[in-house]
Amino acid sequence: KPTLVRKLPKTESLKDCMDRTVPYFVERIAKDAVDQNKRVLISSSENAIRGLLMHLCDIPESKITGLEIPNGLPIIYDVRSKCVKLLDDGSGRDPLEAYNFGSAAQYLFRPCENEDGTADEECTINFGSSSEISQEDQDAIDFIKRNIGASSNQTITSTF
Repeated sequence: KPTLVRKLPKTESLKDCMDRTVPYFVERIAKDAVDQNKRVLISSSENAIRGLLMHLCDIPESKITGLEIPNGLPIIYDVRSKCVKLLDDGSGRDPLEAYNFGSAAQYLFRPCENEDGTADEECTINFGSSSEISQEDQDAIDFIKRNIGASSNQTITSTF
């Protein structure tokens, strides 16, 4: 006769998600890739990305419910300047007007600064038609564009 050992949860809270994803980021992704100056792509559920951004951008717990994560939009976190950047899609639209990041957007898009508090001159990323980029960066952009439609329920981490 089968016995029920434990019930599996039907949902996962933000706290549950952060208890799982933040330690993995700190212990594995940061140590294995970020600390070695490698680029990392993380594709995951909205809740996992929200929790990771809460950790990385120091978003207060009371404000996190106001953060919206647009589906399929590449969000770049600059570890050095500790700020979020968006790629220019060449449409001329302001991404902050084109996408809804919610009432907590100011925690993501605060001014990028160096460790000494000076403005980060390399903070703006513009991959429009007037910018020249390396083949490595173009390959990374193409990889992101090809994989935007990938499953959003599984975390995929790769270095490139």
